[in-house]
Amino acid sequence: MATSRGKYLNGVAQSGKQSCPDLAAYDDPKTELKRWRLLDDHGRQTWHYLTSDEEEKAWPQTTADKYFLEIPIEHPILPEARSPIASVKNAISFFSLLQLPPGNWACEYGGPLFLLPGLVITWYVTETPVPTPIAIEIKRYLFARQNPNDGGWGLHIEGESSVFGTAMNYVVMRILGVSKGDERMIKAREKLHQLGGAVNGPHWAKFWLSVLGCAEWDIVNRVPPELWYACLPPCVQRSKVTGQRD
Repeated sequence: MATSRGKYLNGVAQSGKQSCPDLAAYDDPKTELKRWRLLDDHGRQTWHYLTSDEEEKAWPQTTADKYFLEIPIEHPILPEARSPIASVKNAISFFSLLQLPPGNWACEYGGPLFLLPGLVITWYVTETPVPTPIAIEIKRYLFARQNPNDGGWGLHIEGESSVFGTAMNYVVMRILGVSKGDERMIKAREKLHQLGGAVNGPHWAKFWLSVLGCAEWDIVNRVPPELWYACLPPCVQRSKVTGQRD
């Protein structure tokens, strides 16, 4: 889970390119970080929010859980590396603390701002309930990455506000229950209108808006099947025609 607390230090993005919105200025609900657990089922990683003290005791947080939630972890002080092999040994010592039970490592897939909207829209159209703790942290995550100057969202967390990012993440916020009267949402709409509206979005934006029913399918740019065929490797093209693979 990419937390809303992550990637920013003292209100400034670690890249130094863009300041962070002041979430403390708003009375948004938030979850307790100590209740989150990362479950790794043969490489399929999912976050789970525990709702009772009994559950917490039965399923203690791991070092990896704390690391990804940016909760301070206890780890030995490693000696300063003065050679390449010493650096490697330090890296092995540290990352061995984060290894998950199946033997693999988790990683935060934070950064892109165009993947989460597809997931939330899919939940909505398939009438899949969104657990309250997940919805809370999605909203906090996106508000933390909203451009504090113009109210939009970009293609990724360091990108300039775009039609794609702003339209899609505005939709996510509304699906998850953020009021259209929220001043941050008003600011996002103003930026979207300034950019020409959602109809100026790229293919994916038009596709997801059409899936949602907010737009007609006519706005989606059609992709001739010949283009897909031309992009396939020659061996796959021949198999389509002959039924045999090389």
